[in-house]
Amino acid sequence: MTQLQNHLVQLYEAPTDYNIDDFLITNAQLADRLTPSGQRHNDERMLVLESEDGLDISVYIDAETLAQLADDDPLNALHEGNLAAFMLALEGVSHFHYLCWNAAYDKSVTLFELELQAEVDKYVAAVTLLGAQGNRNDANSVHQRLFDRVHYHQDLPEAHLARYQHANYYAAKYCHTLKNRFPHHDQQPPFINELRRFYRLTQNEKIRRIEGAA
Repeated sequence: MTQLQNHLVQLYEAPTDYNIDDFLITNAQLADRLTPSGQRHNDERMLVLESEDGLDISVYIDAETLAQLADDDPLNALHEGNLAAFMLALEGVSHFHYLCWNAAYDKSVTLFELELQAEVDKYVAAVTLLGAQGNRNDANSVHQRLFDRVHYHQDLPEAHLARYQHANYYAAKYCHTLKNRFPHHDQQPPFINELRRFYRLTQNEKIRRIEGAA
């Protein structure tokens, strides 16, 4: 998980003092005890308790997903067989890192903002990895997998479902714009600069940027 976090750190030039491995739990029973009932079906969860002293954070990723990634490392070769596990783990890393990075600057974030940035992070991380591995033409398939063939758990509370759907909608629009503006998703400065600017925007600024670029 540290390697996935480092990928985001380098991509966004957004270091933090906190390593996700120090906050990771894989015990499903423990995670269920710490999780509100409406979220217990998720194989990835960030659990946050706010106190006067700061934030208490745990990130749950199911052990099976981590074992699959250890056996078939997407940083060496990302493919259809490990893409789902990669996306699941990357979502947890994204939530954790975005919250910690913003907290370091005393910036609050909404649940919607966390989900929106995580959807963008999953797409960008996948296409940049694929490009580095010599598969530059897979951006369309990644976009379809993330945004066109998405399914939600049938027991999701209505408010959670609406948040996920809206985050998916706006992330899809933004990533479609990225795909058209930067078709090779390479490491050239204009692409990287756009990602880093977007990462630092507030929720409302992100929405305005997405709508303005559509």
